[in-house]
Amino acid sequence: MKKISLISLLILGLSNINAQTKSNWSPEQTIKHRGISSVRVSPDGGKVVYAVKELKTIEGKRVFISHLFISDINKKNTIQITHGEKNNINPKWSPDGKQIAFASNRDGKNNLYLLNLGGGEAERLTDLKTGINDFKWSTKGNHIAFTSADAETEEEAGNKKSGDDWYFMNEKFKQGRLYLLQLNKKDKDGMPQLTALSKENRHINSFSWSPDDQWIAYAHAASAGVEDNTLCDISMINVSSGEVKIIANTPVGENQPLFSPDGNYIAYYNLDEKGIWGGTTSVKIYALKSGSVQTLADTPNGPADLVGWSSDGKSVFTLEPFHTSSRIFRLSSDGKQAIEWNTGMKGVLGGLELNNTGTHFGFIFQNTSIPQDGYISSSSGYSPIKISTINPELAGLAVPKTEVISWKSFDGMEIEGLLTYPLNYEAGKKYPFILNIHGGPAGVFNESFVGGSAVYPLAGIAENDIFILRPNPRGSNGYGLKFREANHRDWGGGDYKDLMAGVDYAISKGWADPDKMGVMGWSYGGFMSSWVVGHTDRFKVASIGAPVVDLVTQDLTDDIPGFLPSYMVKQPYEDWAVYDEHSPLRFVQNVKTPVLLQHGEADIRVPFSQGLMYYNALKRRGVPVRFLVLPRQPHGPVEPAMTLKSAQTTLSWMLHYLKGKELGF
Repeated sequence: MKKISLISLLILGLSNINAQTKSNWSPEQTIKHRGISSVRVSPDGGKVVYAVKELKTIEGKRVFISHLFISDINKKNTIQITHGEKNNINPKWSPDGKQIAFASNRDGKNNLYLLNLGGGEAERLTDLKTGINDFKWSTKGNHIAFTSADAETEEEAGNKKSGDDWYFMNEKFKQGRLYLLQLNKKDKDGMPQLTALSKENRHINSFSWSPDDQWIAYAHAASAGVEDNTLCDISMINVSSGEVKIIANTPVGENQPLFSPDGNYIAYYNLDEKGIWGGTTSVKIYALKSGSVQTLADTPNGPADLVGWSSDGKSVFTLEPFHTSSRIFRLSSDGKQAIEWNTGMKGVLGGLELNNTGTHFGFIFQNTSIPQDGYISSSSGYSPIKISTINPELAGLAVPKTEVISWKSFDGMEIEGLLTYPLNYEAGKKYPFILNIHGGPAGVFNESFVGGSAVYPLAGIAENDIFILRPNPRGSNGYGLKFREANHRDWGGGDYKDLMAGVDYAISKGWADPDKMGVMGWSYGGFMSSWVVGHTDRFKVASIGAPVVDLVTQDLTDDIPGFLPSYMVKQPYEDWAVYDEHSPLRFVQNVKTPVLLQHGEADIRVPFSQGLMYYNALKRRGVPVRFLVLPRQPHGPVEPAMTLKSAQTTLSWMLHYLKGKELGF
């Protein structure tokens, strides 16, 4: 009996060990989770179409492929309507609900296709070398307008082939132009008649049709220069005559024009009059008959997206971040009211779109413990109905607990953050701890699903019994204008103190082991992580992605001119000192913390040279440093193999220095 008991105990002990070491949230597992986009309700409110992205292996290469699905709003009769090994995205209902247009790269570039729901194969509508950016049905359904970038000319192609392809910087920028596709007219090749609408060299970002199909309002760059692409004006063009009328052209920027249901007004999103990044935003309404402009009521944070008009034309809907969640507001067109429409919602709502009759919203919802799925709601009141279950295999899996916490910073300002617990947390026990810093700086950590696949695998880290704190320091979005502008001319100042106060709070609560702490962040989070290791030795390890380390060279080489000067108030050559004082590279002589660097070679937002400078400086000083270079990747990895490698490397680096595990690379 004693032998049997000992064997039983041994088996039980092994079972417990296996249970503790079983992985559900490794980078290899989470990258396989499906994603959802473009949740759009039919005009009659009875059906919904959406796109599901999934990891596939095609010809030995892992790629993300999206396919389209249609379902009744009660989740019955769900049907996959596209198949194959090519992407199918951005589905949009025809006004009569009998057809769906969508973009697909099945024949090369992203072109436009049309699927009749009565049956048959999808019909190709365009044959473009550069592909479709976005498109919209006309109100009557006879036309589709779309934007597409200029194609390479024959001369340019010839020069490239002969090696004679020199160019002058920014002097032949490829503009995004507006085109009209007439579905009821065919060209000589049997394709719908295609007409270029926009004539001037003004890059076009967004647009909408008038209810009578006579006009298209569009947001376009303030000039032909590439430096003005971030500052838009709004005009409208008559699709028959080509007549153009200017609607709004302030010195800063307007975007997202939307015609009212009666066609008498255009609502649009307006940026701060001072031209400050992350500054004041508002929604304005332009009266076409009088030319008057009405500014709508303020919201707590400032609208981030203008979604659409109510069906009666008496209000517009907007979406904005609210602390760690998101809020929909209904703004009365007379400018008197801003009513929170989804009061008390916990979680994150995104991809919000109205159907073309204004009766229903389609959107994506998730929270820290529930993965994203598609939802719809009547526009008369917030009443969400879940219409998909794209990751059924996740049901029942234990998800690391995440809660919103807050603390007081050095000057009494209250700072919020998201604290994710170790999966096997035991009260009273101290754990290794990671400070994760968001990008932006006007980014925000929100209550999105912690099991999502990303370069920082939160659930995978928590599964290895580590705490993660994701703070929203001053400068973050979602907390109002004053908070958002509190880091101007002070990068690495008050925001750094906010972060350290959060770390101190975690230690005081007994969560964090002060001798086993790491820091990680990407972009502005990379800036701040570089700043942290140059100003304190309390962190034993750092993982730093696409960091801004030298503010002068960043400003003079990135693709967003005016960004850093709006924060630092002056141009670099007007105030060299403030740029130097807030550059992590100037403090690299203090760094002792082992650093993992990651950067995409094709990054133009934070040029690759920023990461390279920091790597060379650390290496010359003898600081333990590794540099993961991601070929072809922009400002963050997009290819599955690169995303996976980035997450694996971060996790291994952290586990090596915080828990003594063998380094996996």
